[in-house]
This record gives sequence, structure tokens and C-alpha cells, in this order.
Amino acid sequence: MKLLYCNTCKDIVKLSYTTKTCQCGETGGNYEPDGLHAKYYGDCKPIGFANNTFKTARECQPAFGAGFEFTAFVIPKVCPTMDHIDYSEYIPVTDGSYDDGYEYLEEDVAKIKAEKKVGNAFQQTDSDAI
Repeated sequence: MKLLYCNTCKDIVKLSYTTKTCQCGETGGNYEPDGLHAKYYGDCKPIGFANNTFKTARECQPAFGAGFEFTAFVIPKVCPTMDHIDYSEYIPVTDGSYDDGYEYLEEDVAKIKAEKKVGNAFQQTDSDAI
């Protein structure tokens, strides 16, 4: 996962397939359609989460205590998957037609809710009638 830390307003923005900006508008960017490369602008530092360790941390969230750590890092200034460009060259992306790869999450949430759904214990059906 790639994020941008704005040095001006101290906001952190998660990149998406459409342009996302910080609160002050100084920093922004988006993923390219391949889902790996990104372009961004502004006075900011790109940050990365190691997806596998972040996933494990989410799955292992403790009920209390110090929490489960994962790997995060500041992306180097020279990085083949991150293209820092001047704002004047940046073309905002507003078309949401890209697949961000998270569509399956909605299906997973619906399935989990259906499995955990508890029926009304006092509701009576015709077959249960006395």
C-alpha cells in the first residue's frame, strides 16, 4: 500500500486509482491502472506498507495491549514504481472505472455478516406452531 505524507498540513493520503489529495491540497497522486506504479506531486514523502505484514497485523489484532506490529517505510526518492512530478504536469484522474482490487472485500463482508446473523429466537413459523 502506498501513502503520501504532506509536509505542509501533516495529512496522510492513501493512494487510489483516482486522484486523492491531502487536506490542504498541496500533495496528491494516484495509482496507475497496473496497480503497482503511481504518480504524485507536492511537498511530501511517499510511505509504503509491506502488504503481507499489514494483512497479518489486521488479522491478528489483539483485544488489548500493545497491538500487532507491521512493516512501514519511507519510499526512496528514486523508486521505479513512484514518479514524483511537478503539479503543472499532473493530470488529475477522476474516472473511477479502474478496478482497485478490493471488490472482493464487499463480498467477504456480506458473507461474514450472513454467517453471523442471528435469527429472532421468538419468531414462530407455521411448522413450529403448537
